[in-house]
Amino acid sequence: MIQDYIERDGAFIIAEIGGNHEGDFEYAKKLLLDVAKSGAHAVKFQIYTGDKIVSKVENPGRNEHFKKFELSDEQFIELARLAKENNILFMASFWDIDAIERFDPYIEINKIGSGDLTNYLILEILAKKNKPLILSTAMSTIEEIKDAIEFINKSNPVLVKENKLFLMHCVAMYGDPKGEYANLLSIKKLQDEFPNIMIGYSDHTKGIYACELAIAMGARIIEKHFTDNKSREFRDHHVSADLEDMKLLIEKAKQVNVLLGKYEKEPISAVETVERIKEFRKAVYLKKDVPAGTILTEDILITLRPNKGIDARKFYEVVGKKLNKNKSAFEAIYKSDLE
Repeated sequence: MIQDYIERDGAFIIAEIGGNHEGDFEYAKKLLLDVAKSGAHAVKFQIYTGDKIVSKVENPGRNEHFKKFELSDEQFIELARLAKENNILFMASFWDIDAIERFDPYIEINKIGSGDLTNYLILEILAKKNKPLILSTAMSTIEEIKDAIEFINKSNPVLVKENKLFLMHCVAMYGDPKGEYANLLSIKKLQDEFPNIMIGYSDHTKGIYACELAIAMGARIIEKHFTDNKSREFRDHHVSADLEDMKLLIEKAKQVNVLLGKYEKEPISAVETVERIKEFRKAVYLKKDVPAGTILTEDILITLRPNKGIDARKFYEVVGKKLNKNKSAFEAIYKSDLE
């Protein structure tokens, strides 16, 4: 499924509304419709309740914060239906395991947020759903990622075997979105460490430039927060793309993919034809008229376009050979002209 979108458009683009609706259902619907207009492939929310994500005893402040962003099950189901009506995939990060079964009929691709990479309970539940599973890796070491993949593979080996598991490079720079924290070279590290798993990028920088670079580095899934107003108080809006940004990102993804082309290094036959190569490459020529019987020396030879006769790579093989016929200056030399 994800691979089909990538083949067509260069990258699978997820617009992360997350908590940007700020608990306002009408605003959530408005943002979703904006995502649909942008051309993104999927819209993503975060489904949780304050009491099932943060201990109200150990961290009451954060507990209250998340409660402000709650939507009801019925509202999320309506958002899922709205997404389907507008031909966009509905996705969610489940931080509340009780919600997984309730929303499973509406979810085609599961996403695990970075905070749950070490939450093996949710890894197992989602792995056994046998749906494409995207795992974000912010705050994680390579060893922690390896351990998570190993656990997922034990829970359901089909995911890795059938290329249904995906990793996202991510840096949790919430509140401090400096470009130097993006560390995009980690994409290459993940590609090297996990060559059989497709690597994506979940972005928390301002603008879309980091996403463009990530695509150029081979990231084929891009997750970017989405808003209609990047100046709103809630911090996630500040690192979000708006409608025009998202449209541009989708177009850039297509352009980058076209520019990247294929892995092999060989002439591009459509433009680098045999004839053109001969026009650009050089051959061995004479600087002056030379009579038959002359022993050819470097000082009377030159390499020029076009590549007719003896290729320039054979220059030193021509030196010391005898001409068997008269040759004019700047006339191509052929093997048959030499003894």
